[in-house]
Amino acid sequence: MHRKGLLCTASVLLALASMALLPARATWAQDTTPPDNNPSGGSGDQMAPSDQNPPAETPPAENAPPAETPPPPRTPLMNLFDRVGIGPTMDHLGLNLHGYVEGGYLYDLTNPSNVTPPATAPGDDIFFAGPYKSQAILDQVDLSFERDIDPTKGNFDVGFKVSAIYGRDAYFTHSNGILDQDNKAGGGTGQENQLDIPEGHVDVAIPVLGGMLLQAGKFPDLFGVEKIDPTQNLFYTHSYAFSYGMPFTQTGVLGKIYTTPSETDPDNYSWIGGGVTRGWNQSFDDNNGAPDGVFYMGQNFTGGEVAFKLNFGPEGVLPYGPADNGDWWALPEVFGTYKFSDALTLSGDAFIGTAQKLSTWGGFTIYGDYVVTPRLAVNGRFEYYHDGHGVTTGVGGTDVDYGEVTGGVTITPMPDNEWLQFLSLRPELRYDWASRKVYDGTTNNQLTAAIDVIYKF
Repeated sequence: MHRKGLLCTASVLLALASMALLPARATWAQDTTPPDNNPSGGSGDQMAPSDQNPPAETPPAENAPPAETPPPPRTPLMNLFDRVGIGPTMDHLGLNLHGYVEGGYLYDLTNPSNVTPPATAPGDDIFFAGPYKSQAILDQVDLSFERDIDPTKGNFDVGFKVSAIYGRDAYFTHSNGILDQDNKAGGGTGQENQLDIPEGHVDVAIPVLGGMLLQAGKFPDLFGVEKIDPTQNLFYTHSYAFSYGMPFTQTGVLGKIYTTPSETDPDNYSWIGGGVTRGWNQSFDDNNGAPDGVFYMGQNFTGGEVAFKLNFGPEGVLPYGPADNGDWWALPEVFGTYKFSDALTLSGDAFIGTAQKLSTWGGFTIYGDYVVTPRLAVNGRFEYYHDGHGVTTGVGGTDVDYGEVTGGVTITPMPDNEWLQFLSLRPELRYDWASRKVYDGTTNNQLTAAIDVIYKF
């Protein structure tokens, strides 16, 4: 049974990858020859008489300005706004409305059936898909409205961003006090598809040194490589570090200041910042009333970035510990990413979390992304995670060491189509192992296959 499932999964992955490598068919979006420059009146693939004997190339002028980076492709929603005449006004005001929809399927080749209720502690320890394994699910529908600002431009400016998601992921992303009534009911009650607001903040840019950014509101993913937003990740399934070891969101006030980069190397600059938040996944009903401190600093350079981040404060987040101000948590993290070439990017992070009188947890994760063609990218992830006393995952009863290796591809079937360039598929194979029998309470290893489909609009 398992061999048949594995062979079927491998066949699907091979078929999808083969489709992605097929030569692109000519479409109206791929014909970049303007009509005025096509004397034959035919398609862009037909050679015009002047193309048969091209003139000698003219050498560029010595002081010619560098070619400008083309603007990002217009998203479908903004494209529609253009067609009804309000797109230019939104551009003038710096406003952007966009979103995505994600659906997926995860099959556990080791144990296909759930042994625990889906919205409680997942039997396979994989969040954001595993709790609902062996069934197609709507993970997220997102809608974001923002005015993005760049604090390094040397101007005073005001921006904002607010994002709302709907789907099964929202059960896990709720912060205390915002749309979390089903979580507080316990036992996995309530609707499977839920609404959440993972992000909402106001931003102010101040022209000090290389730029200063002040922000107030709710922020997602202050730590770690992976994000709640699936379009920013390499895989459908998440790491243990993202799912268990770090806060999803924090609410408070943050600030960051940048050094002035040199004119000869604009990508080389430093930054430092920090702030005060309500704590891990806390918003309006902070259950111990004590604030957290956040500190971060980093260095950007051509092709990469390194950073150090630290979160500290008394959490008192049940069921991990008492709701008081005496038990301090600390979470230091180091992060780095480097683009070795136009095709290859490596990134990773390492962290350790400590909870006074409770536990220690931590680990490291390494990611690789290799772009083969505009249609196909190959991705890899390796992770080690230590869960002291089984506190963060809620299983094991004692110290548990985890490892996982994930391989997959990102397929963009029609990268040149005006509307379908925003469609992507991400099939993956994942192998997990642990030092105790924590997967469905029966085994210390498991093999899963998963795929999600994302459309950005």
